[in-house]
Amino acid sequence: MNIPAHNIRGFTLIEVLVSVAIFSVVMTIALGALLAMSESDRKAQTLKSVINNLNFSLDSLSRAARIGTNYHCDASVGTFSTPRDCAVTPASSFAFQAGDSSTTYFCLGNSSTCSTTGTAILRSIAGGALVPITSGEVRISSLNFYVTGSSSADALQPKVTILVSGTVVVSGTQTSQFNLQTSVTQRVYDQ
Repeated sequence: MNIPAHNIRGFTLIEVLVSVAIFSVVMTIALGALLAMSESDRKAQTLKSVINNLNFSLDSLSRAARIGTNYHCDASVGTFSTPRDCAVTPASSFAFQAGDSSTTYFCLGNSSTCSTTGTAILRSIAGGALVPITSGEVRISSLNFYVTGSSSADALQPKVTILVSGTVVVSGTQTSQFNLQTSVTQRVYDQ
């Protein structure tokens, strides 16, 4: 088979077709890479937003506890106004008296009910309804509070250590696991 060798500005038709084919393959690969980078950027932005929400939730809990008094670990035992330690065995709930003498309460739970198998950090202020302080994309699997020095007679400054574990849902089925720990010491000197 003879293909006529037409000249297009010094190139043969076959050279032009091969060049266009190579250009098409390179552009298809480049476009695919651009779309993949765009999708990765979108997922990274979503992950950043969700982690910022988790960070804000823990910061809110820490700031409130720092200015509180009468730390009470495990709200199912005793009354909130009585300080209670749990230095060895952690509790999934924590309460303290806020600066305005109201009780602030945190626990692990689902929507508005505390439980040990919940997926959100819940907060109640002054006996109000339990409200989630973490977004729906954050799924808490474990929330533990360790409280030491809650009694003014023990000569220890009250401190709560908070451990949080869970997963962050980035997009549909993609998840990222996290384990966080923070400690908060009561600001008011325990005398």
